[in-house]
Amino acid sequence: MPTPTVRLRAPLSLFSMGLVMAVLLRMFVAVDSWADLRVTKYDVFGYYLYLPATFVYHDIAGLGFVTPILDKYDLTNRGNPAHPLGNYEVSRARTEPDRYVIKYTMGLSILYAPFFAAAHIYTKYLSSAYPADGYSLPYQLAAYTAGLVYALLGLVLLRRLLLLYFGDALTALLLVVVYCTTNYLCYAVFKSLYSHNFLFVLHTATLLLAHYWLQRPRLRYILGLSLTIGLAVLIRPTEVIILLVPLLLGVASRADLQARIQLLWANRLQVICFGLGVFVIMVPQLLYWHHTSGHWTYDSYPGESFDFLHPKLYPGLLSFDNGWLTYTPVMVFALVGLFVLWRHRRDWFWLVTLYLSLHVYIAYSWWCWWYMDSFGSRTMVQTYPLLSLPLGFCLQTLFRRGVAVRVLTASVLILLTALNGFQLWQRQEGIFMPEHMTRRYYFAILGKTHLTKADLTKFDTNEADPDRSRYVSEVVYFNNFSQESAAGVTNDFALVAPVFQVDAQHPYSPTYRQRLGDLQVQPGDWIEARAQAFFPDKAWDINQMPSLVIEFKRNGQTYKWKGMRLMNKVGEVSTVYGGTPKVWDEVQFFSKVSADAQPDDEVSVYAFQNGSTQPVLIDNLTVTVLRHR
Repeated sequence: MPTPTVRLRAPLSLFSMGLVMAVLLRMFVAVDSWADLRVTKYDVFGYYLYLPATFVYHDIAGLGFVTPILDKYDLTNRGNPAHPLGNYEVSRARTEPDRYVIKYTMGLSILYAPFFAAAHIYTKYLSSAYPADGYSLPYQLAAYTAGLVYALLGLVLLRRLLLLYFGDALTALLLVVVYCTTNYLCYAVFKSLYSHNFLFVLHTATLLLAHYWLQRPRLRYILGLSLTIGLAVLIRPTEVIILLVPLLLGVASRADLQARIQLLWANRLQVICFGLGVFVIMVPQLLYWHHTSGHWTYDSYPGESFDFLHPKLYPGLLSFDNGWLTYTPVMVFALVGLFVLWRHRRDWFWLVTLYLSLHVYIAYSWWCWWYMDSFGSRTMVQTYPLLSLPLGFCLQTLFRRGVAVRVLTASVLILLTALNGFQLWQRQEGIFMPEHMTRRYYFAILGKTHLTKADLTKFDTNEADPDRSRYVSEVVYFNNFSQESAAGVTNDFALVAPVFQVDAQHPYSPTYRQRLGDLQVQPGDWIEARAQAFFPDKAWDINQMPSLVIEFKRNGQTYKWKGMRLMNKVGEVSTVYGGTPKVWDEVQFFSKVSADAQPDDEVSVYAFQNGSTQPVLIDNLTVTVLRHR
């Protein structure tokens, strides 16, 4: 541990820590929904569920309170037919059908518990303004505060860790980079109740405790390691790889590894205490599984699994759909820093390289490799305590290369910090959405504070707009539904009756179909779909918004499908979720004829319900062909 004198002699890192704290606190109070704060939702609903189930409702197996709580507070998805309670965080026990199993392990509930207890005591004994139901505003505020407190604790611990290896100035810089130039900025405040924030803290503490134990093998340090590692595994079992820290920290060669094994053997009673400590932490989870399912272990992720033979490494790291380095490019410095470690700090190289390799392989072998509801790849946040070491050594090397390199490096870091903060602001405003992001939409909104319909179309199609001056256009289809007698034709809300209503009963509009040869189009030509659209009520789920579709088929098999969401392009365009109900507006998009298109291929144009619970009306469906001049 740095001595008090050393810490007092590190004023820059102390100031930097205070500055980052101020940023996090400012973001914390920037929430605009304090009166209706709801943070225990979606995944967090499942993480948190153990606490109210145990201490408020005393119904850990039946969970009979879940449905009325969801009806009251609307905290997570409802109506999921695969789960009897109607949400994705709980499933019926397969071996005990009258019982239910919470999807997530209870590690996060343990870390939430002190804040939950404070809220419960307040609502039950000190105030009657809010119900003591586990989900009213005091509980939400307590949970939200918990995430911030742990993020600040991680900041303090990270400063201590970095001061063991770097000077005051570089430590100050690294604190800003790790917290403000990476996607951890989002998970330290806005999504602080996700597991990644807490794992960041636990892994930082593990590194510190391992360092202390290796210097002085004391029982208190090994018990601390059993707590931090045990909780990390209880939060996410795949975090078991953090055991590499006490095994490989400071190991630079085979001789060092042999010496480490001898050290562990010489302190085998402490190692046994470590194992017992981890086991004690696991016991409540084992008892819970046995109580609800009749088995000591239980797969609470039915239908979700790893595919270790086909890891999605490239898209996980570099795609625009939540790719890690795409949205946290500053970590390229950390990857370069691995080569610096190889040359100058071999005692860190093996640990960081092996841990990072295993983590990336495991994380991107998961079926949902893009990790829904992310700002960048959230699964990488917990690696940042370890990656701060190669990151620091890389920056240290660059800052010693001369004035020009120092200025260039500093400029890049400033630019990346500004970009990270701006993109987080765009995300909060509904402009930036890393999940389902496309390359063309990313560059279309880069630096923008407002959206256009053309921008949003690129989010849907990832295609450029054609230069119409290079093409001759011909309208090949027009349907105002005045000649249609099919079900779905209606006069409701029509400017000029009739129109067609796309809904659950009529999921497809009348469809235009034609062979490409008959249209006399060639590879590189374009198909344009255009229509007037209207919806009486908004659908907010962008994955289920009705779409206007251009589809290409060969021998009855679709080889290209492009759909443009309709609702967020009608009326005022402000966010990915935008759109204005009860107004008619024109929507349009283009799709390019593929380079390998054949004359017998078929193109279809239609409107599609796409699972939406809200109807959309269309009129004047038009198909235009753009042929090269």
